[in-house]
Amino acid sequence: MRIFRTYARVYAADLDTVLAPLSAVTGEPTTTRFTMPNGLELATIGQVLVVAGDERALEPYTATAATLIVDDLDECQIRLNQTGAQIVRGPQAVPTGRNLTAKLPGGVQIEYVEWDEAQWERVGGRPI
Repeated sequence: MRIFRTYARVYAADLDTVLAPLSAVTGEPTTTRFTMPNGLELATIGQVLVVAGDERALEPYTATAATLIVDDLDECQIRLNQTGAQIVRGPQAVPTGRNLTAKLPGGVQIEYVEWDEAQWERVGGRPI
């Protein structure tokens, strides 16, 4: 299994309020922006994933520390199971492909995402 990207996750009440200052500080544009069916808004700037919504909507997600973009979510799940990780959510379809969230032994919680081809096109193509 290959990890293509790692995103630090930050949480905010309002996505629009965060994007311009974060872009100015990082010097990076917003490369992805979408709304989840549950109403959360997400955007990426550089290697930061901003997850925005009210406290109630964010609560199930704030324990997740990072998002890793992987080449094979099924293989990822097999490896997670072999380590004794607890699958918290998924695998499931998301606007960028498929994801799952797992809590590793020791307590760190990470989201793993396998992007679909449309998402790779939005970010400039799949790495070789």
